[in-house]
Amino acid sequence: MELKDFRKLIIDSPIKDKLNNLEIVINFPYLDSTIKLKGIESIYAFVHDQVKGWNNIGKLPEYLISSKNYFESIRSKLLEIVDFSNENQHLFDTFWSELNNILSAERFNRRFIFTYDSPETDFIIEINNKNIGSTQGTIDYLTGQPISTNTSRDYLTGVLLAYEFKNQADSEISHRRNNEKISLGQIRTKYNEYIVEAEQHLNQYITGAKENLTDHFNSVDELKKEKNITFDDWLTTTQKEFTSFFDITKKSVSENENLYREKLRLEAPANYWNKRAIKLKDEGNKHLNKLIGISVISAILLFALLFFIGDDYFKSVFSDNLKGIKWSIILITIVSLLAFCIRILARLTFSSYHLSRDAEEREQLTHFYLALKHDTSVSDNDRQLILQSLFSRSDTGLLKEDSAPTMPSGIMEKYISK
Repeated sequence: MELKDFRKLIIDSPIKDKLNNLEIVINFPYLDSTIKLKGIESIYAFVHDQVKGWNNIGKLPEYLISSKNYFESIRSKLLEIVDFSNENQHLFDTFWSELNNILSAERFNRRFIFTYDSPETDFIIEINNKNIGSTQGTIDYLTGQPISTNTSRDYLTGVLLAYEFKNQADSEISHRRNNEKISLGQIRTKYNEYIVEAEQHLNQYITGAKENLTDHFNSVDELKKEKNITFDDWLTTTQKEFTSFFDITKKSVSENENLYREKLRLEAPANYWNKRAIKLKDEGNKHLNKLIGISVISAILLFALLFFIGDDYFKSVFSDNLKGIKWSIILITIVSLLAFCIRILARLTFSSYHLSRDAEEREQLTHFYLALKHDTSVSDNDRQLILQSLFSRSDTGLLKEDSAPTMPSGIMEKYISK
């Protein structure tokens, strides 16, 4: 398991605080090395790095294979601690005790433990590659084991080489090497401390970020629910308002369509009555002019006749009875004709003005009817009365008893409704 996956397990663990506060000390006295680690993530990082380092070394001496297996077993135990402790927290102490027993042991499978990056490991591998028979002597000397004298020459060669590696007299080179080794050890220790501190800060930051992210998701979910409720309410209200608006609009459109149809049907009669009123008014004016002209001419003729003939003529005419009767009939006939013409022209004049006024009233009544249809509802009785008034025959005034007959009920109503 990679470090990032192991870190995720720690973050999701219910005992993450306890795991992050774990501390171990691993001593390798034969390597002059002591490693202090805090937090299970730092421990796993160190062990995982050792396993990868051993796996990257191609050919290992048989003795060092135990060191590789040692770190692999520790890594497996760490994974068991995290996995099983998340499910059964009471098992943590048992697993941790087993891990401490492994860490505190200097030997694994009766062999000393080496780290892959120690100078001693490189030296052992180098001796093993040159002469495998010298490997055991080198290991015995480096680990402080008793030196066997009843061995081969190669074994003693390995011991001497290890002695030379560890104690190269008191030369400046040896002092410098020791100082460099001490300095590198201090640097490694400091580096490990910084790594542990950085990992702890990282874990705290990741934990806080996860909690903040969880709170943010919860806030987003609550906001989403609130918005969904608000949207549903808005949608329901909008649908009701739209339905109401649609019904009102549909009714209004239907009423306007009916009104428009009524307007189209009554527009032609209204225009006809408008033009008819203008025409009748012109005819009335013409008849009035003729009436005035004939009346003036008749008056002038009568005045001239009576003025120019003289009294002697009338005496002579009326002295003869037969002649007097003759002229009397002629004068009466002329006056009767003039009176009749004047009377006819007067009737025509007043009839034209009367019909013109009636046409104007019918036109205005048509507009009034359309206005009633638009603003208020017109009952059937009122509608019938208005239509009878609009389409009934007008009294011309030329004949006696020239009354306007009542229209048959329903005829114009049927015409209008078609």
